[in-house]
Parts: sequence; structure tokens; C-alpha cells
Amino acid sequence: MASIKLNPAADHEQVIDRVRETFEARDYHWQEVEPGRATASEGGRPVKTSAIPVSQRLRVAVQLDPGSDTLHLTRETLGAAYAAGTPGGGFFFVRLGQRFRKMVKATREDLAAAGLAA
Repeated sequence: MASIKLNPAADHEQVIDRVRETFEARDYHWQEVEPGRATASEGGRPVKTSAIPVSQRLRVAVQLDPGSDTLHLTRETLGAAYAAGTPGGGFFFVRLGQRFRKMVKATREDLAAAGLAA
């Protein structure tokens, strides 16, 4: 999980819109669960909940915590089935981690450029 501290004066609608733009610009499917919560799936189509343990595509949960002015990004897909059951399967696990860190960095940079992150 990664947490991004937001400016206290930041409009939460703008934060979510900027995060959505960041993910969609990188071919992620954005699905809003409720106001302030969404999932973003790599590859332009959603990763089904039943496929989370075995998917090779990254799915990120996005949650805005208005009480503490923090944005939380959580990696939902693990690639665990490949890591444990396949020779060289750890490769998928490592690649998912790298792609998650890349998206956290891009989100952090985009929010800072817009003056929304501390």
C-alpha cells in the first residue's frame, strides 16, 4: 500500500479526477466504486474479483481518506499462483510490484504538479 499526503486545501473531486486521468492515460480501466473509492485495472479492461489471486495484470484500489487528507493506493493483484506454482513464476510477482511502484510514482508526480499533493 502507498499513501500520498494531500494539501489540506485540495478539492477532493479534483484529486480523484487527476488520479483517474493519470491511470487512464496509461491504459488503465477506471471503475468508480463509490465517491472517493475506485479500482483501476491494467490493460484497458477490468480485472474480475475472482481473478485477483492469479491475474498477471495489475489492479489498484484507490481510496481517498478525507479525514486525514490522504490518498491510499493498494495493489490488489498478487500473481501469487504464478510465484508459487511455476518455475520462474516469481518473475510475475516482481513485475507486478514494479508496475505498481511506477503507478504510485506517476500519481504522486501528477498530483504534485497540479498542486494537490504536499
